[in-house]
Amino acid sequence: MTTQGDLNAAWATALIDGLAQAGITRAVISPGSRSTPLALACLRHPNLVSRILLDERVAAFYALGLARAEGQPVILICTSGSAVANWYPAVAEADAARIPLILLTADRPPELQDCGANQTFDQRALFAPQLRAAHTLPPAEPGRDWLGSLAARVVSQSQWPLAGPVQINVPFREPLLESSPPPPATSLPPLVLLPRLTLGTDAITILARRIEGRRGVILAGAESLSPEPLVRLAEALNWPIIADPLSGLRFGPHDRERVMARADLFLRGHFQPADIVLRFGAFPVSKAVGQWQARAAERIVVSRDSRWPDPGRDAATMIHADPALLAEALAETVTRPAAPNWLHSWQAIERHGAAVAERLASPETDLFQAAIAALPEDALLFVGNSMTIRDLDDFSGTSDKSLTIMCNRGLSGIDGNLSTFFGAVASGRFSAALALVGDLTFLHDLGGLAAGQSLSATIGLLDNGGGGIFEYLPQQSLPEFTSGWLTPQRADVAAATAVWGHRYRPTEPDGFAAALAKSLADPGVSVSVLHLAIDRAGSAARHRAVWAASSLSEETSA
Repeated sequence: MTTQGDLNAAWATALIDGLAQAGITRAVISPGSRSTPLALACLRHPNLVSRILLDERVAAFYALGLARAEGQPVILICTSGSAVANWYPAVAEADAARIPLILLTADRPPELQDCGANQTFDQRALFAPQLRAAHTLPPAEPGRDWLGSLAARVVSQSQWPLAGPVQINVPFREPLLESSPPPPATSLPPLVLLPRLTLGTDAITILARRIEGRRGVILAGAESLSPEPLVRLAEALNWPIIADPLSGLRFGPHDRERVMARADLFLRGHFQPADIVLRFGAFPVSKAVGQWQARAAERIVVSRDSRWPDPGRDAATMIHADPALLAEALAETVTRPAAPNWLHSWQAIERHGAAVAERLASPETDLFQAAIAALPEDALLFVGNSMTIRDLDDFSGTSDKSLTIMCNRGLSGIDGNLSTFFGAVASGRFSAALALVGDLTFLHDLGGLAAGQSLSATIGLLDNGGGGIFEYLPQQSLPEFTSGWLTPQRADVAAATAVWGHRYRPTEPDGFAAALAKSLADPGVSVSVLHLAIDRAGSAARHRAVWAASSLSEETSA
């Protein structure tokens, strides 16, 4: 006799097998009762690697990091009730950053909804604004062959036309365990082939004639881009490339002669505007760069999907196309470069910014240069928001070393950063891994340290005693500044690190490079936390000195 538990097991197995056959290889699961059929289907599947994480918030950010590193959707599973709500910050980041996640939310059946049943609320529309699609299944029933097709559709919806999270709400009636092993799926999901967008030949020609021969700049924004096509286009146009630290253009074996890595420093002045700015990818990290590009006579934005990344609402043209395909086509079509002195002027101020940063060296400049020097080829550098990503922007420079730079920049939050970092490390795609985060970012995700167990990685904890970024904002003058914005915390970082069996190493600024090299060279599976204290007031003064010395007036830059 087939029991409800047997139906549940067969139902969950058909769904999970469909997702696996559609290309999913990873699942992140938080333990719970109502989600038992889904968890068992994942744990027993030969082609899925599952990770169990107790805290749903940690699990969601961990899945986010995995999906970001691998570029593929990751299954996320939890039980019903408040467990689901703990995913919300990570789901919001996945939406903003266009990271594909498959959210499998176990639920109570319809007869237990809206009647005061324990651990039950309407979770079907919880993530609605952030989702690419939402599907609510009926309770398990004998006919299940269609679930493979649904799984293929869900994987497709998480990747195209706009990558992001998709939810499947799965109600189960009790009993939740089967009396006999579920039968294998009997149907194969459809093969899904996804397109890459580009423009037609006529449109490429019109665009090429419009931009060639002018004083323009390519702005490589805050998302991973293919360096070579953009470099070839810059060569054809004789334009510089302002490279955001998250663009992928600052590091690697490609030609970096045209890459500007100090634009946040020198564009704080009144450097000459461009005739045209051609931006690929998300809006840049740097506020100075964003304000400068708004002064250009014309702005063209290239979006790889249906998003409209134009916060200034001043783009003259919005192009929806794959950045690499568009850049390659334009490079082959452009016939007239800009005058030679246009690029030379940019290269001169780039050298000026680099010289100022070197002359006014500080713990911030030294530690980012030390990090880049110490990391091996094909390593991961994860950076937190607030001051850390901005210091990376100002002080990283460029290198022929292939490095992957990551940051949860979709919503620029300080939540879940350690969990995201460990998820990316767990992908196994990097030769080494370093996260540089501020003290509040570290403390905000102490539970994320649990996700680092069984991994090898280093965390550089840059401790300026609170929200140091607010030193640069108008709130700094308020009498309530310390209690309301700086919010320094009393925490025993060594004890917190030891809870999860990680190593703690207090570090002085002049010893950071050696401590990092030692941590990266240590064999075995371990996480080291290098705790570096930074004088907040001195740091603010040093930043202002570098910004003032790097900024060029209109007359100087002409």
